[in-house]
Amino acid sequence: MAKLHILHADMDAFFSAVEQRETPELKGKAVIIGGVNLSNRGVVSTASYEARKFGVHSAMPIAQAKKLCPKGVYLPARHSLYKETSQDIFKILKKYTPLVEKLSIDEAFLDVNGCERLYGDAVEIAAQIKEEVKRKTELTISVGVSVNKFLAKLASDFEKPDGLTVIRADDIKSFMYSLDINKIWGVGEVFAAKLAEEGVYKARDIWPYSLEELKDKFGKAGVKLFFLSRGMDNREVKSQGEIKSVSHEETFVDNISNQDKLFAYLFKMSEKVSFRLHSNSLKGTTIFIKVRYADFSTFSRQKSLKVAVNSSEEIYQTAKKLLANDNLLKKPLRLLGVGVSNLCQEGQEQLNLFAEADDQLDQTIDKLKRKYGFNKISRARKLYLNDD
Repeated sequence: MAKLHILHADMDAFFSAVEQRETPELKGKAVIIGGVNLSNRGVVSTASYEARKFGVHSAMPIAQAKKLCPKGVYLPARHSLYKETSQDIFKILKKYTPLVEKLSIDEAFLDVNGCERLYGDAVEIAAQIKEEVKRKTELTISVGVSVNKFLAKLASDFEKPDGLTVIRADDIKSFMYSLDINKIWGVGEVFAAKLAEEGVYKARDIWPYSLEELKDKFGKAGVKLFFLSRGMDNREVKSQGEIKSVSHEETFVDNISNQDKLFAYLFKMSEKVSFRLHSNSLKGTTIFIKVRYADFSTFSRQKSLKVAVNSSEEIYQTAKKLLANDNLLKKPLRLLGVGVSNLCQEGQEQLNLFAEADDQLDQTIDKLKRKYGFNKISRARKLYLNDD
């Protein structure tokens, strides 16, 4: 029987909770955190649970939030304060296991296999983490415990705030049986609509399909769906030190020769790479690209930078030059990829003052994408791909 050893730890309404801690008069009030400023053209970054009762949520325009919750307390984001608090929380997590995979400023996976002699089993460790976080930071954290990352993430979301949910091996089938299909990782609005056309609304609706059928219908997404709908996930928890590079590539159904469309794909992939770098507090000094043609010949190019970067704009602009300047677009492309290597932790790199604005924009967009799905938040450059 599969062993409980994976934890997913997720702070509860992190930004607003920190503000309520710093200003006790805000406890119990609807607190809404905006972006750099609180203009009506901005969007909500985090809403406290009190604000959520009025229908306010992340990514909502500030103007709309004020209509729903006119008496709410609206505050600008204080990222330095949140980062400092996050560091305190991650110190606690790393006390229990060295295998901590940081997903964002307030979220992580832990693998506690082999830590039982020191701290007890996975459920006991989860309870200790919750108690220590509350005692040392005056904040609550929800923890999910299960046999793999996918199920642990589902578990942590199940009973927020301040929850501790366990999905044991014996419970997987019954838990997945009633799970809505859009709760499965990778199933956004567009994919869910396609599945609805097939009569698929719950995870159990996938079970009658064979792996081959799903692969034929939906490609790689269908393969993932086959396994995740059954609660199967073999991804390992990776600590930051194990990450040597971050990359993303896409194989096209039809070879693409249109440069505007290729550059739009390149930007989309640069955003995904930037998202993962920010999530792990990483930057890198080498940008690389990979192309493959219809005859399966494959070429790669790279450029080393003087300062480490993780902003989508810098990754994209460097990759675009590599792609355009080296005659790589002479033939239609079957595959395109971009990545960043020679990584270092944020704060260890040389300063790049011009990248600060890009980083702030990326961090705001990253938080919204993590909450609402990668493809729900777009920038104008990707509108060329509105059919993809």
